[in-house]
Amino acid sequence: MTTDTRAQVVTRRTYNRPLDKEGTKFETWEQTIDRVIRHQKWLWERAKGTKLAPIEFTELEELRDLFLKRIACPSGRTLWLGGTDVSKRREASQFNCSFGRVETVHDVVDAMWLLLQGCGVGFEPVVGTLNGFAKPVEVKIIRSTRTTRGYDRNKVLNQGGTQWHLEIGDSAEAWAKSVGKLLALKDPVDKIVLDFTQIRPSGERLSGYGWISSGDNTISVAFEEICKILNRRAGQLLDRIDILDIINWLGTTLSSRRSAEIAVMPYGAKDWERFATAKKDHWIDNPQRAQSNNSLLFWDKPTRTELNDIFKMMTDAGGSEPAIINAAEATRRAPWFKGVNPCAEILLGNKSFCNLCEFDLNKTNGVDFNVVRHWLRLIARANYRQTCVNLDDGVLQRSWHELNEFLRLTGVGLTGIVTWEHLDNPAMFDMLREAAITGSHSMADELQLPRSKAVTTIKPSGTLSKIMSTTEGVHKPLGKYIFNNIKFSIHDPLVPILREAGYRVFPDPYEGQGSDSVLATFPVSYESVSFDTVDGKHVNLETAIDQLNRYKMMMQHYVDHNCSVTISYDQSEIEAITDWFLENWNNFVGVSFIYRNDPTKTAEDLGYPYLPQEVVDEETFKAYADTLKPIDLEAANSLVELEDDECATGACPIR
Repeated sequence: MTTDTRAQVVTRRTYNRPLDKEGTKFETWEQTIDRVIRHQKWLWERAKGTKLAPIEFTELEELRDLFLKRIACPSGRTLWLGGTDVSKRREASQFNCSFGRVETVHDVVDAMWLLLQGCGVGFEPVVGTLNGFAKPVEVKIIRSTRTTRGYDRNKVLNQGGTQWHLEIGDSAEAWAKSVGKLLALKDPVDKIVLDFTQIRPSGERLSGYGWISSGDNTISVAFEEICKILNRRAGQLLDRIDILDIINWLGTTLSSRRSAEIAVMPYGAKDWERFATAKKDHWIDNPQRAQSNNSLLFWDKPTRTELNDIFKMMTDAGGSEPAIINAAEATRRAPWFKGVNPCAEILLGNKSFCNLCEFDLNKTNGVDFNVVRHWLRLIARANYRQTCVNLDDGVLQRSWHELNEFLRLTGVGLTGIVTWEHLDNPAMFDMLREAAITGSHSMADELQLPRSKAVTTIKPSGTLSKIMSTTEGVHKPLGKYIFNNIKFSIHDPLVPILREAGYRVFPDPYEGQGSDSVLATFPVSYESVSFDTVDGKHVNLETAIDQLNRYKMMMQHYVDHNCSVTISYDQSEIEAITDWFLENWNNFVGVSFIYRNDPTKTAEDLGYPYLPQEVVDEETFKAYADTLKPIDLEAANSLVELEDDECATGACPIR
């Protein structure tokens, strides 16, 4: 793949932090990596209990070089927040992945707190403790009109015993704890007042996290909808779908960082069919359900009839959900298994975390394999140091800290896989796995801490692969020559610069008249990947079975956790996919599915106003690319922060 402007734009948009309050100066890539290395040094010295030795400083310098060259990357969370005060005070902010059963008020607070840290949240709704209001109540919402920040703590004001008044503070702690107060209310009051008047206005950059505040625009709606659920269930236990909806509504409250959620439920449990079809036509009256992937846990091998029924549900609901997770195989690989993170690449316990990293195989072609293994050991050691955290932050239940202390889960991921010169040699992946495990264990042993119980994974790698200018995880691109349409705010200072440089910029056709969003077209080519040629276009015609077999190979020869992949398919392949499941059940944990668009067709051919990625022929690609001029990112002053696509809104990036 060629190195392109897209990588620079996505890097600036997503990972370069502002250097001033006005948001007019941003980090360079070198400054971002310096900050990440400072965080690594802080973690290492704290875990070691002494200053680093010269040889350890040398290791950090090698790591810096790998990051600068984008051969490897830490997690996106660490690229954005590593080395900041927030990363040291709220160390859960460094984790991509989490999972917890949601059964109590405390569990809901934990989920909200983790979402506010930018952590992907997996959960299983569990019935038995959470309940509705004591009786149906009137709910009044008081919106904020503030122009400055308010005080940061919640206040409960009782008035005459018949009214409960909650004033929500202007801080992450207050937001997380306020939903706990709401769910814990047992007084038989007649009226509830939810008062958001302390919350700062939208559009302000949060000084700690660096994200853009949404004010009370989203939280006021979410809390009102949660009250409707609690009213509907007055005097009753909440069922699984009620709990699903509450966590989904909480996922809508974030600022410019969108939430990532996955919900799981055992196949055959009460309400499993309602759960499996919860997202069918959800945009009509349940928009919150877009927030999570919904997946069924199979503890026994399904029959052909059961698989056919699941695929019928899937196709009726649009072709993607519910996903299927083999809980028995997950438990064989990970005895602590209770669920997964939003893109299902990590096998997690109840109240456990994982932090990921990325290694680009595309950049190792032609490099001595001993050097490649050395690089992978270095990134695995860095990944282990990310487990050396204190999760007693005053909000999370202590179980999260205790389980992390025991499991020390790492996620040493590979990307650019289909471009690797050794793609067809499983033994080479075995050696990569051995290098990653050796690196992780060596760091644990030096610190005299427990070894990571599972080390290797493959994640979808949407955003990180874009900034690394490589193919995404284990996926093969749609075609050799792609026009990638990326969304911007119409107010983004980069938009006129892109226009001046010749980039195609057009209004978002899905938002209609008055839209404040535009799309810019970036040409991206994958020169080192083999494709089929149809009507002059180099396109990906892989079958679903070819994709599943590559998944199986990675599961057998590299992955400890799970290989996250979205299988593109059409309905004519369902019988073959079912055969594959029945034959390979013990090599399977979980994948996502999506209907395949014909890559030879244009957006117009398929009836869409545009496609996020559209395959074009070489002549069209070059005719456009040759008109583009270099752009100066610094001249843009600031970027209005865009929504991160890493597992956002309940869909892995490839979707």
